[in-house]
Amino acid sequence: MGAGGTLLDIAHRGASRDAPENTLEAFFLAVEQSADMIETDLHMTSDGEIVLLHDPELGDSEVGQLTLDEVRKKLPGLVTLPEVLDALGDRIPFNLELKRGLDHSYSGLERRVLEEVTTRGLLEKTLFSSFYDSVLERLRQLEPRARTALLISRRAAMSIDERADQLDVEAVHPERAVVTQSLIERLQIEGYKVHVFTVDDPEDQKRMIEWGVDGIFTNAPGQLRTLLDQ
Repeated sequence: MGAGGTLLDIAHRGASRDAPENTLEAFFLAVEQSADMIETDLHMTSDGEIVLLHDPELGDSEVGQLTLDEVRKKLPGLVTLPEVLDALGDRIPFNLELKRGLDHSYSGLERRVLEEVTTRGLLEKTLFSSFYDSVLERLRQLEPRARTALLISRRAAMSIDERADQLDVEAVHPERAVVTQSLIERLQIEGYKVHVFTVDDPEDQKRMIEWGVDGIFTNAPGQLRTLLDQ
């Protein structure tokens, strides 16, 4: 269960129950609420800037079709990966989820993300995750030392073990809907950390703790911290 037996309290898009998701406000609040790690989502603009945003669309446009300035006109509070790493990279580890556009990968996203992390000396403490095997494969090719994790949704819960092995990941991040105690135990026996997303209900959090997961993604890291401290 976690490094040194400690379950990781992972703030999903920051402390997003109490502040707007994927904002500096939510990230700083996650630190205040004693989260162990912050998860955030990465897209890339048409001018090559890495922005923290969950969905690939903004109104009738795709993020990848817009410049950073154009995205910020639609979302004034938007932050970039360099901005958040400069503000908080030395205070808390990040789980960076690399996204895709509606029907395409972002050309060069993996290289750009690795550059931003590596130049700040944060490679060892950063976890990179994705739903997409091709993204994780490119990360591994570009930087063999990169720590990677495979995200599993309820729509793609087949062949987890085989995919995790082929991709040489250190962790598997399954959606709460597909998690069973036997799945957790099997993956841990095979050597993977298991971090479950997204768990906000206190009873579900208690169940995940009892089942021995290595980490829980939650929009309410302060609530989870209270349970863990108890």
